[in-house]
Amino acid sequence: MKKILFILFASLMLNSCSTINKVVEVDDRNKQIKSIKLRQQPSVYLIEKNNHSSHNLTVILISETKSGIKPDVKIAFQFKSGIRSEEFDSVMYFVLDQEKIKAVSIPNSTSQLMSREFVVPENLWVSIVHSKSILYRLYIGHDGIDVELIDSEMNKVREFFNKVIQQRDTLFPPVPGGKMKW
Repeated sequence: MKKILFILFASLMLNSCSTINKVVEVDDRNKQIKSIKLRQQPSVYLIEKNNHSSHNLTVILISETKSGIKPDVKIAFQFKSGIRSEEFDSVMYFVLDQEKIKAVSIPNSTSQLMSREFVVPENLWVSIVHSKSILYRLYIGHDGIDVELIDSEMNKVREFFNKVIQQRDTLFPPVPGGKMKW
């Protein structure tokens, strides 16, 4: 009986320490970097293969703010598969309330995982926060992959972008109209 309780307690502790679908803020005073990170493992549907959802995909949203520099947001997709040799295409689409927005990746890093990283433009942050639906459209070769977020995942994405916007506005407050320099 004690072993069962110990295993149950240990699994609950490990689950509570998991960073999946949690917004994590880190303030590294030594490097003078503040970061906000959200890691998710949403359901993935391969459209060209009858909505088959057998992919192990991790989506990571990260914002880093270095002292004196405006924050930027990157979205990275990591895919684990031993079958495919192709990589993610360098183009993805954000579909926010049925509006399609194209994003192009930044140069690919060398890694054993199939991964691709994109910059989320600052002018999309508020749109993402107010979207009723969020879908990412990616390609591996000619196969299209849709990543549609469920409500709990969308709420975490909204929380992430709200924190990024709040951090940006705290560090770089908008200049009042009468104080602008020409």
